[in-house]
Amino acid sequence: MSWNEPLMHGTKQCPRCGAQFECKVDDLRNCDCVAVKVSLPVLKTLQQRYSDCLCPSCLRETAEMADASPA
Repeated sequence: MSWNEPLMHGTKQCPRCGAQFECKVDDLRNCDCVAVKVSLPVLKTLQQRYSDCLCPSCLRETAEMADASPA
């Protein structure tokens, strides 16, 4: 899977921490990641660093670290 391929729902393994999580791209209202606000610069960095989606915990942690860092 790469960022240029269509997203697929189902069980995935987080490329950052290795945890398994359920991707619900076909049911975005119930997808955990839509609740996490990630700035466009952080999202672009994640796309360069990882080949697939992060688990909700890693996504939340990455967004929080970016918010806490000085501008």
